[in-house]
Amino acid sequence: MINALIRNVIAMLAGVIVAMVLIVLLQSVAHSVYPPPAGLDYTNPEVRKTVMMQAPPAALLIVLLSYFVGTFIGSWVAARLSAEAPLRQGYLIGLLLLVASVMNLKEVPHPLWFIVGNVAVVLVGALIGARWGVSKATTTAPTQA
Repeated sequence: MINALIRNVIAMLAGVIVAMVLIVLLQSVAHSVYPPPAGLDYTNPEVRKTVMMQAPPAALLIVLLSYFVGTFIGSWVAARLSAEAPLRQGYLIGLLLLVASVMNLKEVPHPLWFIVGNVAVVLVGALIGARWGVSKATTTAPTQA
C-alpha cells in the first residue's frame, strides 16, 4: 500500500516535471522565432494585454502546441509510471495543467480563439496521453503465474 502510494506520487511528480519542461522548451522556440519587443514592462497589465493581443497567430499556435505536447507526454508519463489507477494519474496531470492554464488566461488577456484552443488542447492532450499510458502499461506489465 505504501509502495503504491509512493510510486503514484513519483508518477505525478514525473508527469508534472516532464510536462513543464516540454512546455518551457517549446515556448522558448516561440520566443526565439517571434521575440517580444525589447524593454517591455511586463508588470504592467496593459502592456501584457497589448503584447498578447498583437502577438502573431503563429507564435500563439506554437504556445498551444507546447500545451498539447506537454500535457500529452506528462499525462502519458504519469499513467505509465503509476502503480494503480493509471487513468486517474494521467487525468490529474491534465487537471493541474488546466487549472494553471485558466489562472494564466485570467491573469493575461488572450484572443478568444486562443482561450478556446488552450482549454481544448489541454483536455485532449490529457485524455489521449493518459489512455496511451494505460495501454502501454497494460501491454508491458509482467504476467503473474
